[in-house]
Amino acid sequence: MWFFGSKGASGFSSRSTAEEVTHGVDGTGLTAIITGASSGIGVETARVLALRGVHVVMAVRNTSSGAKVKEDIVKQVPGAKLDVMELDLSSMESVRKFVSEYKSAGLPLNLLINNAGIMACPFMLSKDNIELQFATNHVGHFLLTKLLLDTMKNTSRESKREGRIVNVSSEAHRYSYPEGVRFDMINDKSSYSSIRAYGQSKLCNVLHANELAKQLKEDGVNITANSLHPGAIMTNLWGYFNSYLAGAVGAVAKYMVKSVPQGAATTCYVALNPQVAGVTGEYFSDCNIAKPLPLVKDTELAKKVWDFSTKLTDSQSGEKEVTHGVDGTGLTAIVTGASSGIGVETARVLSLRGVHVVMAVRNTDSGAKVKEDIVKQVPGAKLDVMELDLSSMQSVRKFASEYKSAGLPLNLLINNAGIMACPFMLSKDNIELQFATNHLGHFLLTKLLLDTMKNTSRESKREGRIVNLSSEAHRFSYPEGVRFDKINDKSSYSSMRAYGQSKLCNVLHANELAKQLKEDGVNITANSLHPGAIMTNLGRYFNPYLAGAVGAVAKYILKSVPQGAATTCYVALNPQVAGVTGEYFADSNIAKPLPLVKDTELAKKVWDFSTKLTDSQSGESSS
Repeated sequence: MWFFGSKGASGFSSRSTAEEVTHGVDGTGLTAIITGASSGIGVETARVLALRGVHVVMAVRNTSSGAKVKEDIVKQVPGAKLDVMELDLSSMESVRKFVSEYKSAGLPLNLLINNAGIMACPFMLSKDNIELQFATNHVGHFLLTKLLLDTMKNTSRESKREGRIVNVSSEAHRYSYPEGVRFDMINDKSSYSSIRAYGQSKLCNVLHANELAKQLKEDGVNITANSLHPGAIMTNLWGYFNSYLAGAVGAVAKYMVKSVPQGAATTCYVALNPQVAGVTGEYFSDCNIAKPLPLVKDTELAKKVWDFSTKLTDSQSGEKEVTHGVDGTGLTAIVTGASSGIGVETARVLSLRGVHVVMAVRNTDSGAKVKEDIVKQVPGAKLDVMELDLSSMQSVRKFASEYKSAGLPLNLLINNAGIMACPFMLSKDNIELQFATNHLGHFLLTKLLLDTMKNTSRESKREGRIVNLSSEAHRFSYPEGVRFDKINDKSSYSSMRAYGQSKLCNVLHANELAKQLKEDGVNITANSLHPGAIMTNLGRYFNPYLAGAVGAVAKYILKSVPQGAATTCYVALNPQVAGVTGEYFADSNIAKPLPLVKDTELAKKVWDFSTKLTDSQSGESSS
């Protein structure tokens, strides 16, 4: 039993308290987030960190309870610096809202203590339709960590102090399901075991910390990530146990389990003690490094959990969430292809946020119907419909001329429209249709509207943003990348490779444009993105049998249109992207594109080639 515990290598044991293991530690200047800080060991962790001078942000589901705990701590620790913020880890929307508000407050972040949890509850689904223990104990913390990682990196770099991420796991990680993590059966009610599901979530806490530690180490970032077992403690975590069992445990708890101050000791030790400096990817118990289940050292499993969790959290990101709280009043945007697919949703959400949206569409009748639908959903939405056929340079020039004649400003240019995997065809300008529509039309449109954007940015003193919708398909262009001399070669044409080529050019265009705008000192950013795999009419040229098969399972494997529009809306409107330029985004985060994309000479060559093509179709040369 715990009370026979002897001191380990750290000099501490199972009997040590949180105050003892942080004795003499000065946490002044550090900022910590503690989830679940309104009950159990979360309260004690918050109190002791505040006692050591740390600015503690208490992330809690019930802010009233949190406020009372804060009041109690301040009575015990006069001068304690604590804030209470709402966070429900079972809701991804709540996690994103918390992070957005935290970042908006401009706070640094040195310590992230993923402490909150639920235990052995009956089968229930979270708000995001994920088994509740897995959603709360693991997925919510995974998403929270991911969204706050850049803040931690910046804090570590600027403060020159080590950041620490602490996942509170449990010895219960040893008692998951026989297969460890049931990736395909997370929501299987028929075989659900409340205790094994708890163990599964705690196993994922350890695997998450291990994979994160590995990635941070590879990136040379001064942040550690560790997991721990706090010990058996009688807290309200036992709330879902059978009442008779809970009562029996409670009757002997004082003889068998740790006190709350002892239970919080390992968390406070890993978070603050200088002995842990530089230690990462370890599992702690009783304030010492311990041996977890051997399965925990399976790096492939850790990576699989990471990828699975990424997919779960990314699939729940919607366009309304990533623009929550953003006021776009006074901004004007052009959205190409705004009469179908994610273009419609992008136009709707931008107008919902107060942006004046100009819908640039091939079919103005369809555009007018979409506008009418949006206005029904967003009364007061400001939308205009203008004709634009991106496969025709004459149409692009006509659109730009009419836009300028209208005297409209332009803050946001969203190059969204596109076609995919069509049979070989030539545009009206005798250029292969996918290259002409997806890349060249947008290249010319951007070039013709750039002065308008520069003037708007200068006069409004607001950042302009150019957003090119590319695709992960940019990785699957022709072997040579861009076939400058064979753009119209029908004999070797591949519909998918040609699509990939046009999407590669979208990224290269944005990168070269970002470079030029930066050199000119213009307050306009240019970025590209992958919206995700979405079932829209973009796939209309696919084999009908394949399209039918995909359609049958689309709702299970593909993003919804609102989720597909999320990254576009994020890059176009979210304040986190201010000043970010020349980047490639996916799932509302900066992502790594094909390395070829970083070839500045290739980007310049695409720019010059596109300029030559568009100038050759003009009555007069333009620069």
